Amino acid sequence: MDQIELHRKTGEMVYSTLANKAILAQKFQNSLNNTSAQLELEKASSLAKDNRIKSLEEIIIELGHDPKDPKGIQALIKKKEDGIAALKKQLRLPITMHPQTTEVAQEKAEEDIVDLLMKMNKRLAATEKALEEAVQGK
Repeated sequence: MDQIELHRKTGEMVYSTLANKAILAQKFQNSLNNTSAQLELEKASSLAKDNRIKSLEEIIIELGHDPKDPKGIQALIKKKEDGIAALKKQLRLPITMHPQTTEVAQEKAEEDIVDLLMKMNKRLAATEKALEEAVQGK
């Protein structure tokens, strides 16, 4: 009788250990899947940034480093506007189902867009100032 009880207790301990290890393995698998998905997103983002850098480099090469060329300046401004449009799309986050959440999200998105536009306006003003200084310098 004691041996039967010993085998039953041992079986329960082994089952408990196996169940805990299986749960832990599943958690690690989920974590690995999440990390892999994040890595893929980062690779896509990096590729997009590389493509943007290459296109800007091509524009600069087309300019021949001549700040007087209006076509190159227009192309740079168009690229910045495209970047602003892409950032605006990224700001549209999914909204949870709460009556006030929509209003708060819209206000937040509008504030973010205004902040983004202000930053881009400052950058554009700095670029224009640099171009004017370069034109005056030559």
